Amino acid sequence: MRIFLLTVFTIFVSITLTNAQNGSAYSRYGIGDINYGYSPKMLGIGDIGVTQLDPDHIITTNPASWAALFKTRLELSLGYKGVDVGDNFGNYFTSETEFRGFTFGFPVSRDNGIGVVAGLIPFSQVSYKAIKTFESNDVNMPSYQVSYEGKGGISKMFLGSSVNLPLGFIGGATLDYYFGNLRYYSNLEFINSTSNINTIFENNHRATGFGSTVGIITPDLSGLINLQPLSNIRLGLSVNYVSNLNTDTLLTATSISLVDTFANNSTTMHIPLRINSGISFALGYSYRFNVDYVYQPWGEFKLGSLKDNNLRNVQRINAAFEYVPIRNAGMSVWEQIIWRGGLSYEETQYKFNGIGIDQFSVFGGLTFPLGIDNSIDLGIQYAVRGTKDNNLLKENFVKLYIGISFGELWFLRYEK
Repeated sequence: MRIFLLTVFTIFVSITLTNAQNGSAYSRYGIGDINYGYSPKMLGIGDIGVTQLDPDHIITTNPASWAALFKTRLELSLGYKGVDVGDNFGNYFTSETEFRGFTFGFPVSRDNGIGVVAGLIPFSQVSYKAIKTFESNDVNMPSYQVSYEGKGGISKMFLGSSVNLPLGFIGGATLDYYFGNLRYYSNLEFINSTSNINTIFENNHRATGFGSTVGIITPDLSGLINLQPLSNIRLGLSVNYVSNLNTDTLLTATSISLVDTFANNSTTMHIPLRINSGISFALGYSYRFNVDYVYQPWGEFKLGSLKDNNLRNVQRINAAFEYVPIRNAGMSVWEQIIWRGGLSYEETQYKFNGIGIDQFSVFGGLTFPLGIDNSIDLGIQYAVRGTKDNNLLKENFVKLYIGISFGELWFLRYEK
């Protein structure tokens, strides 16, 4: 099993390194596109699922959900994103493949709802490339082109636990460590000129710091509300706090003959608080539904004392369902497949000239069982973001995630 896991991990990482391309030009601003979830399971329910109590998957939005862990679990995910970008002058297509991270969790005390989870997942991503050509009729000024490129992002490494609270509530908390590099390049290249020197300008932000996610899930409220035929009605809330990240900034210019440093400073990066809330319920024995809402005031983002005028507050709402068949003896593997899907609307953090960039998404996924405790998970999302009005960009993109979830019984106690 260990050799198989190592082989899978190596394949995932090697595919990531060899297929990374370019993503969204909107990721130029702030810290880039924000990752709400990391796995096919989470993508299939809208990337939030703040009230999910799933014993077969690890949900990172709310650490209180880890109380449902029944066995030790290891999850790995790989993601593909293809983006068709259009403006009033045409369209182009970009794509990228990346390792989405891994999580490892195990139950410590099922009676007390204590589950421990650690992981490494992406928090944000900067990935874009654009080229602009400047034609000149002046003999003293040759034509040139500038390519703008952004790479990198911020990752989150975390360790946390859940615990049962009085009155049937479940709580959880994590200690998070954030780190990453945001690299922005401007490549000045002269066309058909040997007397001018091509130059690459690089603006690099290296950020590190700590944070925490705290969450709570209510007990089953169906006995109080009594909305037949609904059952297992729960409310959930989680808050993601990031301390001011220590950020080293470096601005350099590189030519054929030298590297010149224009600025080298240390400052702080303020990432605003994120609030996730939701409700979930079951209909019958096999249908589960969840509605989630996310708010994050990105208008308060600062690098040093500077705000980004192209950022606004985020609001996102999504609704999702799962069909979980009841396992019976004699069922085929195909009859045991779990299906999920839903819709979401988001006012993203981006705005330009007073026009907000909104996103509409549909998503879905499935869990294909590999025996009793293991599975292969698929998640897919199709989204439309932005507009072509006022010389802005409209993006149609597809995300496809594939992941493996392994479950085993560890740390068993035997009576002497």
